Amino acid sequence: VSLAYLDIWGFTEITSYASPEAVVDLLCDYFSRMTGVIRASNGFVDKFFGDAIFSIFGAPVADPNYALNACNAVLACLRETAKLSAQWHVKGFGKVHQSIGVTTGPAIVGNIGNEERAMYTAVGEAVSLTVQLQQASRLYRAPIIICKDTYAAVRGKLVTRELDVIKVQGSDRTTTVYELVGGLEDTPSQLKMAIDLFERGLRAFRTRDWDRAEKRFADVDKVIGDDGPSRLYLRRCGLYRKHPPPPEWDLVHAHTVRLQRPADDDQG
Repeated sequence: VSLAYLDIWGFTEITSYASPEAVVDLLCDYFSRMTGVIRASNGFVDKFFGDAIFSIFGAPVADPNYALNACNAVLACLRETAKLSAQWHVKGFGKVHQSIGVTTGPAIVGNIGNEERAMYTAVGEAVSLTVQLQQASRLYRAPIIICKDTYAAVRGKLVTRELDVIKVQGSDRTTTVYELVGGLEDTPSQLKMAIDLFERGLRAFRTRDWDRAEKRFADVDKVIGDDGPSRLYLRRCGLYRKHPPPPEWDLVHAHTVRLQRPADDDQG
């Protein structure tokens, strides 16, 4: 199956000043629109968590194109949320943004609970990874992050860019993650060029060529304008120039590994 976890940030601030009736109306409007988009792509809306949505593609009804449908659905949800945010802003509410994680892989899916209450849902590592990717989207400021298996299923069909290697929460495994950017036809050629520049910067970064990587990421930031992933890597280049990662670096960012101290630091 493919799993999608959608959350909106900025909504908690709205609840601090809007009336309870207004908050309920806004949420119902949001859930209604997102549910319609997900169902239109053969997705199953599993549950709502506050202002978040968890959905399943590929079950309970089998769908051979579940990964592609999941990606098309979340892209449509992102566009719909942007429209919704603009409408709410006109009414005097603060703007909201969406963060989304999508994974593809095996999961245990079925009716789970007891005699009094049961629900159709999914459990397994894929579920926790979906939530991890959704949370990571705020760090990278990339609205939709997908796992490598989702990427493999939509490669050549949708526009993506490789973002990073991360450690899977609760395990020692590392995995590559990608940003889902858009459709092949509706993604501007300038953005595609910027993605190519970014991936060249990523290759330089991983070979510890900080100067070349910094130049590429700065170019991307100029082309796109305030590009979250590029600015994140610019900060990392500055950090690694002073504190290089260890020789056995697994490409995971240094907040999860022990940094190697420069030789001149050893003197002091």
